[in-house]
This record gives sequence, structure tokens and C-alpha cells, in this order.
Amino acid sequence: MTTPEPTKSPRPRWRRVALIGGSLGVLVLGGLAVAVATFPRWGDGWVHEKALERLQKIAGVPVTIARLDLVDFDSVVVEGVTLTFGPDASLTVDRIDIGIDGDALWSGQVVVDRVRAVGGRLTGDGGTLRDYARDLRARLSAPREGGEGRVKLVPPKATLERLQLDLRDDLGGRALTLRGVAAAEVQLTDRAAALKLAEVEATVGERALRAAALATNLDLSQGTDSAFPLTIAVERAATAITPQIAVAEIRGDVTLADASASRVRVDLAGGFSDEVTGDEQHDASAPLWALTGDVARDLSDGTVNLNMDAFKLGRVPDVLARLPVIESESATIGGDLKVAFAEGKANLVGDLEIAGLNVDHPLLARQPVRGLGFSLGLAADVDPRERVVKIEQATLQRGPVKLALSGEFVHADDPAARHYRADLTMPKVRCQEFLNAIPAELVPSLQGFQLKGDFEFEISADIDFRDLDALVLSAKLKPETCKPVKVPELVSATRLNGPLLHRVVMRDGTERSVDVSEGSSDYTPLDQISPYMLAAVMTTEDGGFWKHKGFITSQFRAALRSNLEAGRVRLGASTITMQMVKNVLLSHERTLSRKMQEVFLTWYVEQSLSKNRILELYLNVIEFGPGVYGITRAASHYFAKAPVDLTPPEAAYLALMLPSPVRRHVHYCEGAPSPAFQAKLKRLLAIMHGRGRLDPETFEQWKDEGVVFDATELASKRECMAEIERLLAASAQQRSLTGLLDDGQDIVDLSIDAEPLAAATGGKPKPRGPKAGFEDATLEVIGGLDEGDEGRPARRQP
Repeated sequence: MTTPEPTKSPRPRWRRVALIGGSLGVLVLGGLAVAVATFPRWGDGWVHEKALERLQKIAGVPVTIARLDLVDFDSVVVEGVTLTFGPDASLTVDRIDIGIDGDALWSGQVVVDRVRAVGGRLTGDGGTLRDYARDLRARLSAPREGGEGRVKLVPPKATLERLQLDLRDDLGGRALTLRGVAAAEVQLTDRAAALKLAEVEATVGERALRAAALATNLDLSQGTDSAFPLTIAVERAATAITPQIAVAEIRGDVTLADASASRVRVDLAGGFSDEVTGDEQHDASAPLWALTGDVARDLSDGTVNLNMDAFKLGRVPDVLARLPVIESESATIGGDLKVAFAEGKANLVGDLEIAGLNVDHPLLARQPVRGLGFSLGLAADVDPRERVVKIEQATLQRGPVKLALSGEFVHADDPAARHYRADLTMPKVRCQEFLNAIPAELVPSLQGFQLKGDFEFEISADIDFRDLDALVLSAKLKPETCKPVKVPELVSATRLNGPLLHRVVMRDGTERSVDVSEGSSDYTPLDQISPYMLAAVMTTEDGGFWKHKGFITSQFRAALRSNLEAGRVRLGASTITMQMVKNVLLSHERTLSRKMQEVFLTWYVEQSLSKNRILELYLNVIEFGPGVYGITRAASHYFAKAPVDLTPPEAAYLALMLPSPVRRHVHYCEGAPSPAFQAKLKRLLAIMHGRGRLDPETFEQWKDEGVVFDATELASKRECMAEIERLLAASAQQRSLTGLLDDGQDIVDLSIDAEPLAAATGGKPKPRGPKAGFEDATLEVIGGLDEGDEGRPARRQP
């Protein structure tokens, strides 16, 4: 009998299975543990790749990421993210901290719950960035295929810090630049944001704006239109008004009605400075003014009000330092202006008052003008599109003196289309009150004058650049209604009619003197001066000398027309009396002060001296060349003759020297006049003949004759030219040392009783001479104030 084989137990097999399975389980769990422990290290590359792919898909433009780090399981740090929108437009973010919802992660979802971006730079032009923004909005608003799934990248909140902006754009045809540091807090779920731009520097065309900060809140919950009206808070802004004055420490709000800023509301206040400062001293200066209003961008309607209470200029030291003033900390300024807009035009109504200003400017006067103050009222209409300003009335008042200006000024882009019309009037005022209203430093030579009578005037001008020949310049004034009661001794009729030693300082500081008294070798009485010399200066300098009372309106009009046609100052409008006053009593300085004194003293001299004496003084002191003063010296220097022996061409030559005696002395240095100057001389002789100042026989005898210089006083051409160059290069102004402006003269205490004209001069001469004023040909012949030999041909022949 066979013994049955024993049955094998299954236990060892399951043990092996269990052992193998357990071993594998341990390996898997161990591997998982290791993977979990080392996930940030091996997962960075994969996540970097996936993140870049996803971000590039959302952005729609090339994206680069310099570095991406996974920190634990709830945060990601991304550095050096760059989006390129175009050739010159890009966004770089230095660092982005991304927070991940840990609970959602264990549910198999990646949910970004916070984003914080720090540092970086946004550059580009506005057009490129706007196009990209529209494209991005469209991409984000489009439904994504399959929804967001398990990856939700848009957090409910995001913040931005310290992003540098450098943007360019075009604003109404003017270049716009914007630089600053941006910060934002964005509620992405609610589609709202708080934006702030610090350290702002913006330019629009040539105008610059700086601000400590601009801030606003955006609400886009109902789309982009719901962001408006948009209010921008302005903190400590500054912008220039003129090269010397800027408004600063500006604070307040600017509200834009829509994205195109079709309407703007402002509520601003500020001070004056030239920079955004930030220190308490400057902050304390504001507010000095307030600007409020609501206006349409196209100026179709709206109103703006500017209010400035009177304040001391010492509160704005930066502005004060840039103005041509001295010791004006206590000076005050204040005023109001209302601007109403309608149909693209503006109506201005306002007033301004200034008091206690001490002005120091080389074009105003030799000395600071102290205590300057006045009130100004304005009512005007402005059409910026047509470049037209219509002044209904502008009044300037200082004490009892009131000036009123009205007119219309069309300043078209095309100079030929410009048209200016103005009327200036002064109501009747006492003559002494008018003189007293002018600051003493502005008219120092007039101190000591006492006047009686009343004075008023009306001056009108109409300048149409399309027809300058029709230029209108007229004046209605009667200065003779003022009578001098007391005058400074230096201008008394007794002194000016008697022996006179005239001393002058030339431009290089050299002194010259002319003894205008009988028996002097410097002096020639009027009746011993060639009649051709009188005829020549009557033609070139003052054709109406024997008829006018010191001023010729037609001469002012002719000079103004010539200067406007040339686009520069070619000719003055001084009469012989004005030139005598300038040379004997004043100086050659180009200031408003000298011109004002010249006008007054011309009026006085015409009342106090005879025409013969005025002309005699003029010819005996006027400059005919470098250091060549007076007709006696000139006739001897150029021609070795006495004044009575001058021929018509020689007299014409000397008359042509007067507009620029130093520069035109070059002909003497060269030994003969240039051909161009010879042509001028011949034209002048023809004009003298045409004006009846040369009889036909004399003209025929001399019309083709030139001049021959006497070279006795010509050391050498080189020395002669060097003297001209030295004088032209000198910076000082020629002035009389024996006149009213000599330094150190105490003019105020030298007043004496004025003398009647008849008692001082023996009566007025009878007027003579055929015609007042200049012809165009005369103006062309005598040339500009400083022009050389290359004269232009006359527009009209005599």
C-alpha cells in the first residue's frame, strides 16, 4: 500500500507575496517621501516651464523669466519677468511673490490667492501700450475652453510697489513724456484699484510739471466707463509760468469727465517757487492762490476763477531771487481773474495790484526804480484758434494818473496777416500830478521841475501788415497846456542860451569837450554854417524842424513802418530837438528812463529855446566821427575847411555820418567813400533837390561830384581802423558830463524860476522849410542806426 504524499501548506507562498508586496510598498512610500521632501528642487524646472507657457499664452507677447523658486507648498518667487510689447516698449518686474492656497492644493487645485510685485520698469510709447491693453482685455474677457479647471491664476488681490515709469505719447500734437514711480493696490475680484504715482516728472511740449505724488481710485466694476468721472489728487506739484516764475506746492483735485478729458474740473491751491521742495519753510508759503472751475476741453463752455489775496513777496524767496528786483521782500501783490469760456473763446475780467516793488533792470533805468506800484484792471476777449485778443478796456492807474487801453490784436501765424489796432488815452490830470506819478529814479533829471496846468492825451495806432503803407499812428495831445514854473539850473534858458562848455564821455571812457561860446575855436554860429549843411540835416534828420514842436507824428509813423517791414529796428524817430537833448543834457543809454526824460525835456526845450538856438547847439555838439564833435571840428577833420565853405556833396556826406558816426568813419580810414556810400550820397543830393533844398543850378553843378578827404589827421589806416574797433567793442554808453545825468549832480536842489521864452531868446523865429517828415527815399538813403555801407536800393525814387 502506497503511502499518500502529504499536502503542502499555502502559507509560505503568501509570505513571499506579502514580503514582495511589503518590500515594494516600502520602496514606493520611501520614494514618495523622498520626492515630497525634495519636490521644490526637482519641480522648479517643470513649474518654470509650465508657468512660462501659461503666462505667455495669457500675455500674448514674448515673455522671459530669469528665475522661479517654489518655497514650500504655498508660495512661489519669480524674478526678472520681462514682457516685450514692441521694439521700444516693455515691462520688467524685478520680483513677484505669489501666494498659493494650501488647502486647495491638497484638493488637487492650484489657486493663487495673492500677488505682490516689487520693482521694475515700464517703458514705451502710449500708442503701443494702449493697443496692447485693448488686446489683453479682450483676451482675458473671452471664455476659456474648459473653464479654469484646477488652475486658477487670478487672485482676488494684487499689489504693486516701486515700478519705474518712462512713457512717451502725443497730446494734441505736442510731445508728452511721463516719468515716475508707480504703486497700486488692485482688487481683481471687484475690478477696483487704488493707484499712486510718486516723484512725477512730466513734460507737454516745452512745459514741464513735477509733483510729489498723483493719486486716484479706479472702479471698473461696470466696465471702463464706470471709472469716470475720475478724480486725481495732486500733492505738491510745480510748473513754470515764465522762465522766472513757477507755481509750486500745488495741492487739490483735478477731475476728468471721461477718458478723453472732454471736461475738466479743478480745485487747486498753491504758492510760488521754482521747484518742488518739501521743506517746511517753502510749504509755509502756500497757499497764496486758488484756482477753481469747470471747463470743457474744447473751451465750448465753462468758467475758471483765479483768486490771489495780497501777500508779501518775502513769502516766495525763490521767485524773488529770480526777478529783476532788489529789497522787495515787503512788496505786495494780489488780484483776481475770472475766465468764462463759450464757443472756443474766452472772456477775461480781472484786476491786479502791486505795491512797493524795487525794480533793477538795465533796460529800465541806470539806477533801481523804487516804490513801483500800480493797479491794473482788465476786460478782454480771447480767441485762441484765430489768435485774436480784443481788449475792451485795460486800465493802469498810479495815484491820480489813469491810462486806458483798448483795441484788437490779430497775431496770425502768417506775419503778413497780422493786424494790430490800439487806442491809448489819459483823462485830464494836473501836469504836476502826472510828473509826480513817475518814480524819481525813472526820471532823475526831471527832479526840480515844477509845472502848472492840466494835461491829457489820446494816441491811436492801426497796423495792418497786409498794407503797411496804410499804417495809422496819430496823437491828440497839447503838451503846451503845461507850463514850467521852476526848472533845474542846468536846463535853464539862460544857461542853454549862453556860453556852454559841453563835456562828454565816449564809449571807451575817453573824455572830449566842446566850447560852445563866442571866440572859441570849437564854435561856429548858425549863420556861419554852410546852408547846404542845414539843407542836408533837414533832409536826413528832421524835415519838419521849423514847423513841429519837438515831435513829428509822421516821422514816428515812417520809422515804425520801415522797422516793421525790416523785422528789426533800422530807424529811430528822433527829431533834431530830441537829438540835441540826448547829446547835450542826457546820454546815449538805451533805457526807458532815458527815452521818457528825452520826451519831457524835448517838450521843455521847445518852449524855452528858439529854433535857431536848438539847431545851433545841435550842429555844434553832435558827433560826426570818433571823437569828432561839432560841425567846426568835422569840417576841419574831413575836408580842412570852415563850416561855411562846405560844398553840397561834403555837407551831404557829413549828414550821412550822423546815424552811425563811429562805424561809418571807416570811409575816412580807407581814404574815400565806398561805391555804395557814394551812391547813397548822390541819392541824397537828388532828394535835397526834389525837396527844394538845392536849386536846379546848384544840383546840376554838384550832382556827379564826390568828396575828397583831407588826410592830414589820418595817421595810418591801421590806427584809424583800430580806433573804430575799440569804440565799437566798448560796453559803456556815451553821455554828457555837463548835462543832467552826470554822476554826483544834486539836481533836486538846483531849481530856479523858469524864464519866459521871449525874455530868454528874443522871440520865436519864423518857420521855414518846405515840408515836414521824411520821404521813403530819404529813409533808405540815411540807412539804419548801425548799418554799414551795403545799403539797399530805395523803394521809390525822389
